[in-house]
Amino acid sequence: TSPRIPPTNCPHRQKKHKGKKHTSLGSYRKYRYFCTQVMHKLTNPIIWFARFRHRKGYGVHSPFAFRFITDVIYERTPYYAYAEQDKALPLSMRFRKRKGLHLLLRLANHLQPETIVIPHNTHWEKQYLHNGCNKARILTHNPEGEIDLCLLTEPADSVLKHIGNNSVLVLDNLHRHREWFRNIPSVVSFDLYDLGIAFFDKQYNKQYYIVNF
Repeated sequence: TSPRIPPTNCPHRQKKHKGKKHTSLGSYRKYRYFCTQVMHKLTNPIIWFARFRHRKGYGVHSPFAFRFITDVIYERTPYYAYAEQDKALPLSMRFRKRKGLHLLLRLANHLQPETIVIPHNTHWEKQYLHNGCNKARILTHNPEGEIDLCLLTEPADSVLKHIGNNSVLVLDNLHRHREWFRNIPSVVSFDLYDLGIAFFDKQYNKQYYIVNF
């Protein structure tokens, strides 16, 4: 005799089906988390070793550039806002991306800009910048005057019209748009592989620094 097959509306069958679906979703999240860890461990050391001789300001003779590298880029002060913001980050951003977000917080804290322009949809970057300087107005459009601090995730020539002597421009995803970043009329630029930071103050000599970050 053939075994009895329970009907599709059987409550035991439905529970079993839901359990499998839940397990599948949990397995997918674990798999994605594992892949993120593996990719970070594979790419981060390669980038780090390739830029080994450009670490901690070695070979930098400009006092301004050396102070910026050691006091902002490499600052190790454990800001209280790190822990508050990091708890909300998704798993995919808790490695190399988090390092860049911490730098944005330190940069805003160092510059204390009155206005920050972020034309693209960058929720997390906005949060960290705000924690670095909570008095700053954060805009999604170019102001009438000059920009104090601007964060871009892709090239935007329209922003350059609002760049002045005291402006600072940050480009995320620098490794994808390095040619554009190198051709903007900046004076002192810092290439951190993932991030580019450009200063436009003409009192300094034109320099392009590669930093192992």
